[in-house]
Amino acid sequence: NAFREERNAFREERNAFREERNAFREERNAFREERDALREERNAFSEERDAVKEENKEKDNTSEENDALEEESEVLTKERDVMKIDNETLKSEKNALETKYTALTSTLREQLECPVCLEVPTSGPVHVCPNGHFVCSKCKSRCKSRCPTCRVKMFSGKSLLAVKVIENVEHACRNGDCGKFFPLEEYRLHPTSCLHRTVNCPSPNEYCSKQMTLSKVYDHILEDCKGSWNMQFNTILNDGKFPKYLILGSRLRRKLSSKGLALKWNDQVFYLNVEKAPDYHVFSLELFGTALECKDYEVSIEVFSSDDKDMEGKVQRFAGEPLPIDSEQEIRKKSGLLIGTTQMESLTVIDEMQNLTFSLALDIKKQFKQNQ
Repeated sequence: NAFREERNAFREERNAFREERNAFREERNAFREERDALREERNAFSEERDAVKEENKEKDNTSEENDALEEESEVLTKERDVMKIDNETLKSEKNALETKYTALTSTLREQLECPVCLEVPTSGPVHVCPNGHFVCSKCKSRCKSRCPTCRVKMFSGKSLLAVKVIENVEHACRNGDCGKFFPLEEYRLHPTSCLHRTVNCPSPNEYCSKQMTLSKVYDHILEDCKGSWNMQFNTILNDGKFPKYLILGSRLRRKLSSKGLALKWNDQVFYLNVEKAPDYHVFSLELFGTALECKDYEVSIEVFSSDDKDMEGKVQRFAGEPLPIDSEQEIRKKSGLLIGTTQMESLTVIDEMQNLTFSLALDIKKQFKQNQ
């Protein structure tokens, strides 16, 4: 029994030792975990510290960059202020030079102005009297060898200096409502394209033969022209929509041309004429512009019976460039769509009022050149 008790005591001691050893192991593992946690915390702290250092560096760099940008901005501001002053100075000098140039050229033009026709010559020779007064070539023969300014006898004197001045000063457009100045070469081309040049009303001469500046023609057609349909039907017919289909009419035996019609297309004004010649009718379209500008457009005119809405029967067609507004009526009667009297009668329908009616289709397109 004593042996058994001793053996049990030994076993209990051994179990107690094992429990103590396990407790130690658990404590050791807990310590290791705590150590690892401290290491991770330390590493996290190190990373955070490094991040703060980098952030501080970036702040320092940003601060330096901001300082540099502020300095650069101050420099640019000073340069801008200097440039403003320089610009104002240049503008002032430019205005002063323009004033001097205008006064000089105005004085030169006044001195060169012919005392007979009151125009500045645009070409030589310029005749000069012994006292230095000028007379243009057109008026020289009218002076009867006497200077129109001082009445002294004129000989064959010519001023080379006057010709040189003429070639280098700007010349004023002679159209009253224009008033623009151009170098000599541009001045020679300008009269054919000036918006204020004098032209005839584009309606048939039988109705209206007034002359006026081109800039006033469209208003004249809308408000005053008896040879155009616009006074009566402008809102209906001149709506800017193309292709345009019209039904026109005229007295069968009447020798006068039909009234015309002004039409706007993309801010450009065109004029449709239906005119009569002895043996044929002429349909043409004029552009309120020059012959050169007409090359930018293509117009098509088709005349057919008013009973043939689908144009399945006889149709007379024309396609080509419009005519310039400067075209005379006799030129218009030879250009465009020409339809003989017999052919025209076959396209018309006679109503109860003995009026001829026929249909007309009109279209306008912009031509694009190959180098555009």
